[in-house]
Amino acid sequence: MVKETGKQIIQEAWQREAITQQAQQQVRSRVGLPSKFRWLERFSWVIPIIQERTAPITESIKAKLPKRFFQKAQNPQVVEPELIPTAITQPAVPLGVDSIYRKYRCGNGNTLSCEWTQKTLEQDPTAKKCLQCGFPTNLPRKTEFRGYRGRYRVDSFLGHRGMGRLYLGIQVTDGQPVAIKEYLLPNVCFNWEEIRDRKQLFERVAGLSLADGRIQDMRLNSPWDAIADPVAERCYLVTNGNQDTYPTLSAYLASNGAMTEGEVRHILSQVLQTLQFLHSQKFSLPSGQVQQGIAHGNISLDSLLIMADTKAFFIHVSDLALWERLFDLPTTKIVIPTFAQDLVSLGYVAFYLLTGSTGDSVSHQFDPKIEQHWTPITIGFKAFILRLLELDKPFASAEEARQVLLQLPPPPPSEVLVITGQPEDDKTKLRRPPLLMFGILGLVLLGSLILFLVQKLQNREISSENIIVCCLKDVPVVPPGRYTYSGEKNGTWSYILRQSNLILQNQKLEQKLKESQPKLELTYKPEDSLITAIDKVRSGQVDFAITNLVNQLTPELRKQEFAYDGLVVFVAFSYSKRDNSLPTKLNGQISLTQLRDLYTGKISNWNQLKGANLPDLPVKLYVPYEQEALQFFEKEVLKEESAIANFENLQKQQRNTFSTDLIEITRLPTLEMLRRVLQDFEEDDIGSIGFAPLSQVFGQCSAYPLAVVDGNKSAVQTLVQDNGKSIDPNTDLCDDKGSYKPNIQVFKSGTYPLSYPIVVVYPGDNSRPPIGQKFAEMLRTEEVQQLLEKAGLVPIEKIRNR
Repeated sequence: MVKETGKQIIQEAWQREAITQQAQQQVRSRVGLPSKFRWLERFSWVIPIIQERTAPITESIKAKLPKRFFQKAQNPQVVEPELIPTAITQPAVPLGVDSIYRKYRCGNGNTLSCEWTQKTLEQDPTAKKCLQCGFPTNLPRKTEFRGYRGRYRVDSFLGHRGMGRLYLGIQVTDGQPVAIKEYLLPNVCFNWEEIRDRKQLFERVAGLSLADGRIQDMRLNSPWDAIADPVAERCYLVTNGNQDTYPTLSAYLASNGAMTEGEVRHILSQVLQTLQFLHSQKFSLPSGQVQQGIAHGNISLDSLLIMADTKAFFIHVSDLALWERLFDLPTTKIVIPTFAQDLVSLGYVAFYLLTGSTGDSVSHQFDPKIEQHWTPITIGFKAFILRLLELDKPFASAEEARQVLLQLPPPPPSEVLVITGQPEDDKTKLRRPPLLMFGILGLVLLGSLILFLVQKLQNREISSENIIVCCLKDVPVVPPGRYTYSGEKNGTWSYILRQSNLILQNQKLEQKLKESQPKLELTYKPEDSLITAIDKVRSGQVDFAITNLVNQLTPELRKQEFAYDGLVVFVAFSYSKRDNSLPTKLNGQISLTQLRDLYTGKISNWNQLKGANLPDLPVKLYVPYEQEALQFFEKEVLKEESAIANFENLQKQQRNTFSTDLIEITRLPTLEMLRRVLQDFEEDDIGSIGFAPLSQVFGQCSAYPLAVVDGNKSAVQTLVQDNGKSIDPNTDLCDDKGSYKPNIQVFKSGTYPLSYPIVVVYPGDNSRPPIGQKFAEMLRTEEVQQLLEKAGLVPIEKIRNR
């Protein structure tokens, strides 16, 4: 049986190798490389770049060599495949570096990690080669070199990963930390032409950016700078921050042992998301070449890095074959990276994580094709890994694989995990019929329970997609430390932070956040304008900002919604004169056109308003102090430049006569505005109108918030009663408090024309701490959503009673 399985594996390897060789033949015929540059064929998946780089070299050599030389190159024979298909049986284990630098007689067996390369420097700081074997020494501390984006200095040696040695360093100009990966091209292993051409190709392909200019953090460690040393036989890959120095999954397993099924699922979900991004997006290489989708080609326990704490972890993907395999020897077997092979490699990663294998020689004894080598996991998850490994129906894409993974039922407690594939004794076989019958009955009951729960979940008022976790303490991987964030001085967030008694007597939201995350210290430094606050996020002077007015952000910034707000237009709500009050006469609503006429000075008396039969009341206009509210009003209501100019002129105009025909706009704090609107109507018979954020108006009963009409659409009211109907002028806003609340649906859908989201704006640069993203997650918890609702904001979803 084992023999047959071995033959089948080898046959499959031969078939795949034949396909690879055919692809190589097509590449050779198109590129037409001479034999001395044939090593470049392993990078045929970036053919346009190779053609561009090698065309001048090829033509010059063709001119000097006989035609028969090239005729032979155009008709190569299919090479008989090797009997050990490394890429098929062990794609998750990287090639040993000792096979790359085997010409050096290193006693350690691994020249990149040998301690003598460092000891040699300690004995002789000027030494260039190891005293024991002659391999190039490590970079001495304080070594500096210049790249295309700056100058860098080496601080300390960290170790090796994959085909290179890792160092911690800084960018000299600003002192920012960087990770430096050093690749070697020693002349013992490569001739001068191979060194030259690999250096040139390295600078042209080492680095990825989205072709459309966006910056998207998908946990893919992309190089900041790629440098080929003009003198030494070395290349350097520079990455911003310290993410490229995180421990590998191999190192994590060596310290912590095998992972649980739940942990492996979490890792697979993250890596599949990164692969989906890598396989589907259009990327631009440093050479300017645009590539639609790129295979990683080097997924392994050593190319997946883990950032872990006591609560959760994140997986960062590094070391793409696009540049990592440039440093293979010319004799190394050619493997063209494919999307499908990325999934197979990830399947091996999952298997090794479950078994606790670290990818060393011992791991070769573990084979997913051998049933006894599997650890106890659920049947569904095992079937999923087998599909990744192409030992069952393979997945068509990383996206399909991730969707299937997310739909798997959660693993049961470890003590009842299903162990599959174990041999059965005779007694077990005799008892199978009743077990089968009980199993069918259990499945029927389980199906009924699932159907019941699905129906219950569909009727729940809270969406698990929008509110990620229940409580602040459950937010994972919040980076500790001191951070500064910004907003607008008179903006919504500044108002929210001033609200007390949300939790306990005289306790504010900031205090609650600090209690839940004692290692996190946040300092709020608002700016006079939102533009200034956003610019400081972009420049790195603050870590993030909170705003309710976001225009099109530049690609380096991202945003996350955590609540809604909106402008409400209000008039006096008077008991003594309710029958003749403006809410009643306006039928509880006002159009954007009517608002535009009022706030540009076209209307001085309410009876002049088009489309309404209103009383003889002089108009008085109020606006809030919040600059962001005024800007939003100009953009969504006034729209035209002439209308905005009139609006601004009316704000500057000073009253110099007692005539009620003179229109001016008075700017007041919201609470004072509400008091004045009611006072004007009851004491002076003036029909005043104002607008302000709902968060500052909700909960009072001196003014009535009008529904807003946008063109031919129906009027939309921001407040809804418990019976599901909108409030109207007959609703007693004072006595009925608690029976109405903001209508979340009209804010979430954008139906209310003056609504807007409240967002956290943070940098998309993954070299900076993800505190902005984490703070948004904290604000989106059920616990904080309830507090924000008490403060006057509209939550992103309806909140359950707790």
